[in-house]
Amino acid sequence: MNLKCCAATAIMLSSISYAHAAEQLVEPAAVAALEQMGQALSGLESFHLSAETEMEVVLDSDQKLTIGGKIMYDVRRPDGLRVALDTDVLQREFYYDGQTAIYVSPDQGYYAVIPEAPDSIHELLELASQKYGLNFPAADLFIWGTEHEPVDQITEGFLVGPATIAGQSVNHWAYRTESQDWEVWLQAEGDPLPLRISYVDRTDPALPRFSATYEWTPEATIDADSFAYMPSDDMQLIEFAQSDLAATANEGEDE
Repeated sequence: MNLKCCAATAIMLSSISYAHAAEQLVEPAAVAALEQMGQALSGLESFHLSAETEMEVVLDSDQKLTIGGKIMYDVRRPDGLRVALDTDVLQREFYYDGQTAIYVSPDQGYYAVIPEAPDSIHELLELASQKYGLNFPAADLFIWGTEHEPVDQITEGFLVGPATIAGQSVNHWAYRTESQDWEVWLQAEGDPLPLRISYVDRTDPALPRFSATYEWTPEATIDADSFAYMPSDDMQLIEFAQSDLAATANEGEDE
């Protein structure tokens, strides 16, 4: 073990901790940074986003496994979306052309149609998550810049400091809510788009982490055919089952 390296790291972390403790829990600049990020994200009419992801999965023995993956978004607001997810354990695709939303499992040979697709990408992703248990990395980016952005849930927020990601200067911000610790690295020059995010689930005693590093192509030209799915003859159409989350919510409404 490199003791000099450990000592330097400890000094650096203690200086961050001391500086944060001396300030208020939610710095106004931290909230402003998220609002500016939201404006930049919601202002993108069309874009291509690719990301490298890492997710910690906790076994029953409390051992953590790291699952790597890649995710790609093609977006044309308000009603064009294609998602391609490829991880160490599964492959999934999602298509939305403004009328039909289709979830595809290429590796398992099936696809399913969401019968009541709403009119916007944000509403569609929320429906997919809440009713069908379909959750995609980076889907929360569509919340920012809308009335649903969760700024009011933040209990702590502060600037960690400057950093560099893929040769680009970024500002590293840290936040806390009741259920999550999370960090975001925002471009320091030009539009403050996020280049990296990291979440820690505080509701799990093992504190698993999810991280993603983003690469953006703003104002990308995307063909309309990209948002429509045409199944091959060997793909099987199946029906969706509602998620446990949706079932629980429905039971609560019936009581």
